[in-house]
Amino acid sequence: MVSIKSLKKWSPGISLFLLLTPLLVSCRVTNAPNPPSTTISPPASAIVAPITTVAISPTEVAWSKVIDAAKKEGKVNVYSYNMTGDIGIAVAKAFKQKYGIDVEILTGMATALNERILTEQRMKTVVADIQDSNSSNTGNLKDAGATVGSSELPALRQSGVWRVEPWASDPEKHIMIHTLAYYTSFINTDVVKASDEPKSFRELTQPKWRGKVIQTDPRIVSGSGNFFTTLLQRKLMDQETVRAIGTNNVNYVTTDQESRTGLIQGRYSLILMVSPGSFATALKEGITLPVKPLAFEEGTLVTNRAMTAIKGSPHPNAAKLLMDWLLTLEGQTVFLQAVGLPPVRSDVPDFTPPAMRFTPVKVIAPTLEEEKENLRMFRENYLAKLWGR
Repeated sequence: MVSIKSLKKWSPGISLFLLLTPLLVSCRVTNAPNPPSTTISPPASAIVAPITTVAISPTEVAWSKVIDAAKKEGKVNVYSYNMTGDIGIAVAKAFKQKYGIDVEILTGMATALNERILTEQRMKTVVADIQDSNSSNTGNLKDAGATVGSSELPALRQSGVWRVEPWASDPEKHIMIHTLAYYTSFINTDVVKASDEPKSFRELTQPKWRGKVIQTDPRIVSGSGNFFTTLLQRKLMDQETVRAIGTNNVNYVTTDQESRTGLIQGRYSLILMVSPGSFATALKEGITLPVKPLAFEEGTLVTNRAMTAIKGSPHPNAAKLLMDWLLTLEGQTVFLQAVGLPPVRSDVPDFTPPAMRFTPVKVIAPTLEEEKENLRMFRENYLAKLWGR
């Protein structure tokens, strides 16, 4: 600020300007129109904010067209080994609420559903939009030319959220992994003392386990046998040991439900190679079960549940939309809360019942090629023949 004393040092011209300034201002006010007595500011609602333009990428535009087309299709047909019962109902209901699109689910054995899809392809009367099974079955459909890639799914562009990348089994992105599944063995804790719990599969060759082990028939269900055929492929267990385990009077049943019931009722001491999700429904209903998962030193089988879009399907856009949704945080939460299996996303809670959680000693995760070989061995009844059945 300039002080009064310093003004005295200024030139007379500046002094004259300071004297005339009030007069000049007075003249301007006199010549101007009379202003209103009170200045009123416009209300805040009348102030228009500057318009900002948000750039929309071509991929976002393309995906919005997929969504619009999917809603016009109004339906998606899923041939699924995984979405049975309440699981499929939960998925269909949530997807319908979000997009207004109906989900029709046909369930059955994975190999039978594959044959049906391939028949539809040959007859050129395709009904299936999505096949939902595992990477070996979806991989076989891809090899047969019955699938299309899904690289445009927005969920795949997310980073840092995956425990397992959905396309890990297939860089061409025909096969989308949406769920993980542990396969291990369980004991009945009312029948087997803690001190008698087996630590190795080799212990099951001992006479004390004769007639006390149950599993689903490896001629009907591949899951229980895939662990042993994977070990054989990797030479982590010799054929004679696998033969001895199976011939020690292992009892066969035709369905997972039968094996679970036999174990829970105490008719058997141990069940071979099932998913912890097998007991999820009963545990969710508050039923206490005398079962405990075992972490054998040879390892725990980790497989995946995967899906693929079918070539020439009647609802291709709805298929893409459902597949993408099943990989989002919302879709994963709905599906896994119903199925009780570990997620592929790291930001989704693990809905596996606490009583079924365990820490594997070692994880055996078959590659896509190993899974295909497991499927071939299953079709040829390799394990059943090795076990003399």
